[in-house]
Amino acid sequence: MIKKKIIISPEITGKKKSVKRKLLYLSLPPLIKKIMTRIHSYYLQKKWSRNADPRHLDFGWDKINFNRIATVNLLLNKFKNPSYLEIGCASNSLFNSVPTINKIGVDPSSGGNVRKTSDEFFNYNEKKFDVVFIDGLHTYEQVRKDVINSIKFSSQNAWIALHDLLPENWIEQHVPIITKDSWTGDVWKVAFELLQTEGIEFKILKIDNGVGVIKVLNNKTSLKDLRNEL
Repeated sequence: MIKKKIIISPEITGKKKSVKRKLLYLSLPPLIKKIMTRIHSYYLQKKWSRNADPRHLDFGWDKINFNRIATVNLLLNKFKNPSYLEIGCASNSLFNSVPTINKIGVDPSSGGNVRKTSDEFFNYNEKKFDVVFIDGLHTYEQVRKDVINSIKFSSQNAWIALHDLLPENWIEQHVPIITKDSWTGDVWKVAFELLQTEGIEFKILKIDNGVGVIKVLNNKTSLKDLRNEL
């Protein structure tokens, strides 16, 4: 099982640490940093407690011996010399496990081979992709844009996969981030639109925090717009 990356995103929190504060934090002993992180998460969860929900879904991800790496490589195996796009690469645990030469990894911070946001990349991109994996900014608004652009730049009968569709509790999916543990964000909302979109087939695999798989039958299709309801 891939270790879930910790995400600290100023785009989500709306806060940017000063360089001085960052250096001060980094200079602290590991145990003190861990304690401070837990205290800060506890404070945020109390602050946003009006959104709390007692329900918890225990999917037991660590007991499922299949993950997004296996899924992406299975999809790539359907093509000869496939073109691959990954949005959000971070530690490259997936990107480096994709055995195709024709691959692009887009991430504004780390990993991949294109240091841009997905919006910036799609603004100049002209390539078509056989397989796309979306795991960038974990918000419904951004993932929605990434799905629309990925469909637009899909080849014939392409596949698009997206991560983090099955949060286990309200803390894990809350926007802004209120945890330093596993964070799916509210990516799950786009699933409702995909289920009602014509020109694609869509399923969610109950693996690895929820992996959505889209078969693009028509790359001219328009994603169902449920933004008002969602």
